[in-house]
Amino acid sequence: MDSDNAAMELRELLTEAARVLSEYVQQSQQPGAHVSGRIQGVIANAAQPESDASMFPDAGVGSRVWDDVRDVCAGAANTWSSTFLYKLYAAPAPMGVVAETLLAVLNNNAHVTRAAPSGAAIERMVARKLAQLLGFPSEAGGLTFPGGSYANLHALMTARNTRFPDVRTRGMSNVRGAVFTSAHAHYSIDKAAVAAGFGLDSVVHVPTDAVGRMDVHQLRVLMLESKARGVEPFFVNATMGTTVLGACDPIAEISHVCREFGAWLHVDGSWGGPHALFGNDPAFSVRGVHIDSFVVNPHKLLGVPLQCSFLIVHQGLSVMRRALGLGATYLFHDEQEKCRDSADLPCDVGDATLGCGRRPDAIKFWLMWRYYGTQYFTKRVAQARSTSLRLAELVCTRTSLLGRWVLVAEPASTCVCFWFVPHSLNEQRSEWGIATRRMCTHINDAGSMLIDYASVDVFDGNNVRALPEFFRIPINSPSVSNATLDDVLHAIESAAAELYP
Repeated sequence: MDSDNAAMELRELLTEAARVLSEYVQQSQQPGAHVSGRIQGVIANAAQPESDASMFPDAGVGSRVWDDVRDVCAGAANTWSSTFLYKLYAAPAPMGVVAETLLAVLNNNAHVTRAAPSGAAIERMVARKLAQLLGFPSEAGGLTFPGGSYANLHALMTARNTRFPDVRTRGMSNVRGAVFTSAHAHYSIDKAAVAAGFGLDSVVHVPTDAVGRMDVHQLRVLMLESKARGVEPFFVNATMGTTVLGACDPIAEISHVCREFGAWLHVDGSWGGPHALFGNDPAFSVRGVHIDSFVVNPHKLLGVPLQCSFLIVHQGLSVMRRALGLGATYLFHDEQEKCRDSADLPCDVGDATLGCGRRPDAIKFWLMWRYYGTQYFTKRVAQARSTSLRLAELVCTRTSLLGRWVLVAEPASTCVCFWFVPHSLNEQRSEWGIATRRMCTHINDAGSMLIDYASVDVFDGNNVRALPEFFRIPINSPSVSNATLDDVLHAIESAAAELYP
C-alpha cells in the first residue's frame, strides 16, 4: 500500500463508486424494481465452509470488487423504492449520502474535541438548535448516539445516577426504583431497565387510551402504588410517535404528574420527534412543557442516513457528565477545564457517555440542513402526514368484491394501520390476524414491495386483549405517491384473491 498514492486511488475509487452506486439507485427507483433483496454472486456461497478461500483471498481481487459491490446491492433491501414501506426509515437524501462519505474520509472520533474539532463544534451547535426548536432553556444541550435505543439507555442511566448517586460507587444493592412507560412504548425502554440493573419487574407498563396514548390517570395511580410499596417512581418515559400506531402521549399532562413525584420525564421521540421540531400539529408541541430529556432520530422521517440520533438534555451536558463521567485523565486532559463553560469551544464529550468511540454523525444532519434548508424538513414532515391521511381515507372509502377494508384507528402521525378481511373470514375475527400474516408474507415474497404487520394490546378497564395482526404502513419517503398507495392496496387485494379464493 503506497500512502503517497492514496489521493489518486481514492479519486479513482470514488469516481467508479459514483457511477456504480448512482446506477444502482436509478435502477432501484424504477417501477417494478425488486425490493426485498436477492442474494447472488460470491455472497451466495458465504454459508459454504469450502468458500473461505474465495471469500477471503490472499491477493486482492482489485477492480473485480465492483462485481461484489453489485452483489451486495442486489442482496440488500431496496430502500430507494417507493414501495419500501417496511420499517420506520427509507432511502437517505442524496446530500446525506455525500455527508456519510465525508465521515469516512475524515475518520474522526468525536470523543475528544481535538480528535474531531469541526465535528464536535457542529454537534454542539445542532444540539442547541434542536433544543431551541423544542423550547428548552439556553443551557440545554445534547449528543448524538448510534440509534434511539442507545440514546434512551443514556437517558435512563443519567436519571438513575442523578436520583441515586451512590450507585456509581456502591452499585444497585440498596436501590429500589421503578420505570414507567406506555404499554405501546418501544421495547428499548425495557432493555434499558435491564441494562441499568433494575430488571423487567421494575418496569411498569401503563395502559393506553382508545387511540394508543398513555392513560395519565392510570400513570398517577400506578406511581402512587409504587411509592406505597417503597419503590421510588423516578423515571417516566413518554412516547412521541409509538412504534405501531404512531400515537403521541399527552406529554404536558404527564409532565405535571412527574413534577408532583419528582420523577425524571424522558420523551422518546425517535420517530415522532420531527413533528415537534418541524411540524405544526399541536398534539406534538412541547413548548412550555418541562421535559428532562428528549430523543429524536433524524435518520427516520428526516432522511438522514442511518444512523443519526440525538439525545437532548434540559440541564445540558453537565448533568450527563456528572452522572456518567469518570474523568479518565489519560484521555480527557486539562484542556477540558478551559472549555467547560465556553460557548465557542465544545467540550470533550466522550466522558458524558457510556462509550468512547463516537462518530460525528451531527455533520450529516447539518450538511443536509445547509444544503436543503429548514423548509426541506418541514415539507418532508407535512408530506408524510398528508400521505398517511390520504391512505387512511382510501382504506375507509375503498370497496372490493374480495373483502372489506377496516381502519384500526385514525393515524395520529405518519403510520396507517388497517385490516383487509376476505369475505370468507368476515365473521371470524380470530382469523383476521392469520390472514394478515399470510397476505403480508405472500406480498413480500413476490419481491416488488415490502410491507409489514403488527399488533397491539387494547385496554378496557381491567381487561386487556390483543388485536389481531393488522397491516402497518409507515410513511417516511417523499417518493410515496398516490399511485404507490393504490399499488399497495391492489397488492393486498391480489394476495387475498390468491389465498382466499
